[in-house]
Amino acid sequence: MAVEGISGLSGLNGVSSVKQATPAQAQSSFTERLKTAIDSLNETQQASDKMTEALAAGEVNNLHDVMIASQKASVAMDAAVQVQRKAIDAYTEMMRMSM
Repeated sequence: MAVEGISGLSGLNGVSSVKQATPAQAQSSFTERLKTAIDSLNETQQASDKMTEALAAGEVNNLHDVMIASQKASVAMDAAVQVQRKAIDAYTEMMRMSM
């Protein structure tokens, strides 16, 4: 039984020609992505809060939707906290490095 090599990976042809961003572009891109992620987290939290308030007021009949929204908000917040911790750890480690 012969094993043939992998061929036809056209998606890898442009890997060597990756354009490097300037520090200003990288900072702007990072800032925009961070702002978008925080806005998304905030929207998820607000949607969960609204559904919980509607449930308490007796306006929602489906408890499952409320619980799903609550879990989405919880998971999103947990992920954001973990990313924050990793970013702080990375920053701290960089500050410890000798130049």
